[in-house]
Amino acid sequence: MGVTIKMPLTFEICFPDEEQKPIDYYLKDLAKDMRLLMGSFLLGIKNRGSEFSGLSGFLPKYFSQANYAFAQSVHKRIIIYAEENDFEIDTFEVVYPLSSLVYFEYVYDNPAEFDNKEYSSEEFLDIEINFFKAYTIFNQQTITERGKVLAKNFEEYNIDSTLDNFFVGNHLHSFDITDYQINKVFLCQFLKAYSFFEFSVNFEGSNHLLKSFYHYYEVADFKEYLHKLLGIIYPVLTAKKEAHIEIHLDADKQEELSLFIEKHIKKDAERLSDFDFTKTRSYPLYKFEEGKYRIIYPLFAVEMIYKGLYFRFKDRNEVLPKDQQLKNLYGIKNLQFSEQYLLSQTLEKIFGNRFMQRSGKELDANFKGAPDYYVRNGKKIFLFESKDVLLGKEIKQSTQYNEILEKLKITFVENENGKPKAVLQLIDTIEDILTKSLAFDVNAPSEKAIIYPILVVHYRMFNTPGINKIINGWFTKALLEIKEKGLYIANIKNLVIIDMDTLIYNSHFFETRKLDLDVCLLEYHHNYLNLDLKQHNIKSQQQADEMISESYASFAHYLDNKIDNTFHRPKPKELIAKMLSVVTK
Repeated sequence: MGVTIKMPLTFEICFPDEEQKPIDYYLKDLAKDMRLLMGSFLLGIKNRGSEFSGLSGFLPKYFSQANYAFAQSVHKRIIIYAEENDFEIDTFEVVYPLSSLVYFEYVYDNPAEFDNKEYSSEEFLDIEINFFKAYTIFNQQTITERGKVLAKNFEEYNIDSTLDNFFVGNHLHSFDITDYQINKVFLCQFLKAYSFFEFSVNFEGSNHLLKSFYHYYEVADFKEYLHKLLGIIYPVLTAKKEAHIEIHLDADKQEELSLFIEKHIKKDAERLSDFDFTKTRSYPLYKFEEGKYRIIYPLFAVEMIYKGLYFRFKDRNEVLPKDQQLKNLYGIKNLQFSEQYLLSQTLEKIFGNRFMQRSGKELDANFKGAPDYYVRNGKKIFLFESKDVLLGKEIKQSTQYNEILEKLKITFVENENGKPKAVLQLIDTIEDILTKSLAFDVNAPSEKAIIYPILVVHYRMFNTPGINKIINGWFTKALLEIKEKGLYIANIKNLVIIDMDTLIYNSHFFETRKLDLDVCLLEYHHNYLNLDLKQHNIKSQQQADEMISESYASFAHYLDNKIDNTFHRPKPKELIAKMLSVVTK
């Protein structure tokens, strides 16, 4: 998905002459299960290629024939609003995943006083309208009102109203929720989980933790755990229709499987609502009848495979006796696994046995401040810095954009104590190359070296449009500072952010040499980071505007689209082989 600006359908747009009432007024006739069912229905709508997309997709499918006149009045009102405000009617959307999640958590935490209810035809028609109005209020709260606060922050702190700031400010908080390919997410989640288990099995001191984990989930080993987990995920991957997804257990297996499933659902009285939907991510399904469960949000269910694995390990680690706990589990997962084991495993596959390659683990043992991975092909040098970091849920969801920018700097440039982070670490290595001071590769060329600095991240949030341009701006500023020392920087390319999932998902095309990484990086530089419209055959202002907007998209967006438009993706052999080893367990 590119950089597309959608207009949410809000109450004030749809019903400008109507007084807005409290949410509970519109939901008062909906029973508890119906409220939850409506939430999982909305969250089951696809984020790409949905039949419910746009006004013409949603309104006739949602409203009954008897409410046709009401639906038509809404449609006509939006047409008038679009004309008055110079918007394209196709940009309006009813369903917005963030609003649907906020709605679900609200009704989960504020259940109706009655569980079930029989509705007359007249009552049901009123419920249709009232629920629609309630949902437009959630859109207004999560999008419109957030935008107003954000605009005030830009004004208060004199933040430039550039497109990169606009995109990051308006999309960072929701990008990983709204922009994804479910098949890509599943492939990467499964392969990363499998690798993490393999890593953990061989990691010194992990014995007690693994035994505790297996005992709690009542499995013999990690393959059986993944096998059972796939039973939850399978309905998501094979759903033929949009809307809610349910799991119905067979009577003969109900007792065994329900014990496993219910360790992945929320059972206590604690509220579900939290920053960045933390609890819903951890427990993305709920029980509505004995042996019957409903997926809250398909994406979160799939992300349980790997993204939720650390937290499940953490929970088991904390109940172990102190002398059996694995110390610094968070650091082990982030550094030894993500930034060393997984990165090396993936890049070795991408580059094969070609070129000079040095892993971070290998370099760290002998050289201070070395990159996390180093590749040299003649005069071409690829420098990788890997950061398995988050901004934190409060910052990610913040409307204080000045704080978001500051956190990005602290995370990727220099921390509060002046310690260099990824950007300045790359600059230090580049300076070593240009001054012929690179201890681990004394034969590296200096001025003739063509250097590709790459920041590898491990969360989709950093694919938010505009982030690469912002961080590359800080990189460029630091690069100019070493230029003042008399160093030749003309052959240093822009910093490119690549998320680990994109490397894993597309590794086959580099491994088989259908694509070269340096060619893709240069194409991304030319058409995205350094877009110069004079170098393109622009035929209209609209085309120019679209190219400018598109240029803020991530490398992941560029590469996935390039491959999907150029090649046929083969069956993922590694995924199939590892899944077979799990399901035949």
